[in-house]
Amino acid sequence: MIQTLNKYFIPVRLEGRSHMDLVQKFGVRGAPTTILFSPDGKEKHRFVGFQTAEDYLKELEKAA
Repeated sequence: MIQTLNKYFIPVRLEGRSHMDLVQKFGVRGAPTTILFSPDGKEKHRFVGFQTAEDYLKELEKAA
């Protein structure tokens, strides 16, 4: 899964407590939250909560 993620996306992990400005800017309400952006910076897809590896890949496929 990590190879697929790194091949098609640029993963960035932020600790919410350390980046409250970004939490507010992107309207993050719970953790974990995954937000996928298009190359021009627009939000393309969002999912909240723990995902199994299989479900996480399904969410990534929805965004592709």
